[in-house]
Amino acid sequence: MAMTDGQDLHADLAQDLQKFWGDYTGTRPSRVRVVADEQTIAVCLEQVLTPAEREMTSTQTGREMLEKLEEHILELAKPYLQELVGSAVGQAVSAEAHFDVASGNVLGFFQPA
Repeated sequence: MAMTDGQDLHADLAQDLQKFWGDYTGTRPSRVRVVADEQTIAVCLEQVLTPAEREMTSTQTGREMLEKLEEHILELAKPYLQELVGSAVGQAVSAEAHFDVASGNVLGFFQPA
């Protein structure tokens, strides 16, 4: 992947992802981490759940419902995430993203398309 100044790119991308997720879902991640090499960008959006959603994780039924909801949100957000990351690195990317109910984090991987 073509990257300019890596540290600036990581910081800018993390800020853009945090803003996007907050605008898209109404819940801003507490922190976004970006790690990249020549072929892959990995991102972790930390603590993306509202207090009510965190409360839902206390029961099996709540965890299952929340997991389905968040996976659906991720599927709908995927094209926007690909565009955002692709724009940052200067080329089209494919995306894979997963939600972890236990931590309330989203983990995404982006590679050249």
